[in-house]
Amino acid sequence: GWGTFTAEMAAYLWMLFDVGVSAFVNGETASGKTTSLTALTSFITSDSKIISIEETPEVNLLHRNWIREVTRMHTGTQVTMFDLLKAALRQRPDYIIVGEIRGEEGRVALQAIETGHPVLSTMHAGSLGQLFQRLTSDPINVPKSHIDGLNLAIFQARMERGNRLIRRVTSINEIIGYEPDENRLNYLPAFLYDSSLDKMRFMGSSYHLETKVLAFRGWGKNRLRELYDEMKARAEILSFLAEKYPRYSDVWRTVVEVKNKGVWEVHRRVKERKTPWK
Repeated sequence: GWGTFTAEMAAYLWMLFDVGVSAFVNGETASGKTTSLTALTSFITSDSKIISIEETPEVNLLHRNWIREVTRMHTGTQVTMFDLLKAALRQRPDYIIVGEIRGEEGRVALQAIETGHPVLSTMHAGSLGQLFQRLTSDPINVPKSHIDGLNLAIFQARMERGNRLIRRVTSINEIIGYEPDENRLNYLPAFLYDSSLDKMRFMGSSYHLETKVLAFRGWGKNRLRELYDEMKARAEILSFLAEKYPRYSDVWRTVVEVKNKGVWEVHRRVKERKTPWK
């Protein structure tokens, strides 16, 4: 599978990355943030121009137009995350991937989002309140009113189940905006983890699917049903992959095929238990 993501969650995220949402994967140390970040990149449209910026090269992408940038801290002239992010903006990427946001590069990342360059990154934060706190105080200092550029906050954790340690996504939250009167983020959970069942629950509807994706496709509200049917079809495609073709490159090939042939054509093949790509 996709590390800690269920097929349904991955289908939902796939539809959102199609329209260029920005997302941060958050959690404590060793919760598997980077692994999740890499898994999510396979849902970014294949012809996208992507720049990744990291301190140690960890993410691996299959995109043709991928440029990897790595900081230089110990040799000659220092090149920081901040420098690389500033330079990346001038190259007009479709997506920017930042290994981890810890300092002033966070402010540039949010500026990038504001100017239409979606960002995927990770942060060390255990809750939405903590994430908000970290982004808006030293050393990141993002103005509170700019946080709503960030569309998704995904949280994951390491937990004990029986005698073993497992990693789970605990929630996917859709950020709607900043509420100045209450000094907090307005958000809606799209998925929540139910620890008693060890299952992720979709909350039944998604604000971003119903606004961003509908608008991007030029669909009216009368087609909401179609949207959720498609999310289900994509989840079925991904479940089939997890069972038969679990390799990262196979997911990638399927995403490309869906882009070219459409969801329902690929879904039909999967229903007949055929290879998703021709």
